[in-house]
Amino acid sequence: MACVTAAFLQAGVSSATQAQPVVPTAKPDLPFAPEVLDMNPRGGAAGPTGAPPISYDPLSGYQGQSLAPTLGAGNLTYAPSFAFEGQSSAEVDQATLYLVAKLTEDTPNLTKGLVWRIFNANPREDGTYEQAAVIKDSDAEVRLDPGVYLVHTSFGKVTATTRHELTNGVTTGTIVLNAGGIRLDAALSGDQPLNDETVRFDIYDMTYDALGNRNLIAGDVKPGELVAIGAGTYHVVSRYGDLNAVVRADLHVQAGKLTEATLHHRAGEVTLKLVSGKNKISLANTAWTVLTPGGDTVASGNGAFLDLTLAEGTYEVLARNGAVTYRDTFEVKSGFRDVEIEIDTEKAQR
Repeated sequence: MACVTAAFLQAGVSSATQAQPVVPTAKPDLPFAPEVLDMNPRGGAAGPTGAPPISYDPLSGYQGQSLAPTLGAGNLTYAPSFAFEGQSSAEVDQATLYLVAKLTEDTPNLTKGLVWRIFNANPREDGTYEQAAVIKDSDAEVRLDPGVYLVHTSFGKVTATTRHELTNGVTTGTIVLNAGGIRLDAALSGDQPLNDETVRFDIYDMTYDALGNRNLIAGDVKPGELVAIGAGTYHVVSRYGDLNAVVRADLHVQAGKLTEATLHHRAGEVTLKLVSGKNKISLANTAWTVLTPGGDTVASGNGAFLDLTLAEGTYEVLARNGAVTYRDTFEVKSGFRDVEIEIDTEKAQR
């Protein structure tokens, strides 16, 4: 399910040579979101109702949900992009690996935003793996010495690792990632759109670790940003500002489809200022503390003004200027934008 890395799979890939290779047909556009073809991040298969086991992938160092891609080569045509004539004997003895990746069985091959990293399957003495090739934004086509290799496939937040044993000739395969996309936006109640600079999203999986924390799949996601992600259900957190204006939702992503959602906040933006009772001039060098009705501190700061983005509700404020502390309450309503709230030294409690 998740923005995930697969454990090494002991999956065999059949190999085939063709005397007269057939040129593959042109690749159609991706059906669910054309933008995936030009991704520019702003950064057993899991089904809709089940989560795969926890695994660890030494290639990426990531511990999280395991995504097992479907692997097949039954009807994959292959036309080499390089000529076999005039090759040295060493080059002739090499094997050819040709892989394509799909979101689902029924979707076209992925290209842009796709990265293949190929490693020798035998680790070095220090436990690391020797990288044999890196291929980006295309199918994976590479000539290698016969042997066993690990292929790490990544597309957005979806990753998978498969094992391939190469012999002389051509080995082909299709990696089906069982993935889709998610795009998020935020608004205030009443469908007032929120500024890209004030809102960020975090995407978590639905499971908890031993400490009761969810695993972060994608963090600091901007509104409108397209995130490629494994099929499954995710817990999404929308943060408006950096205080308590937070909205949560559980969203389901289907393989091969784009999930779009707008999360609505009941919050507002206010500016506090301490003013003298006579001329209403803001007093500099004021120390601010903002509290919930239960007495929990929400925010603090220093200066003539204090800019805040807060969830809808009533708050208590302490404004200390010189040796005097002024106490007052104020209300934040959903939809407030740049509303000034004055704490009057003549009316506030001391």
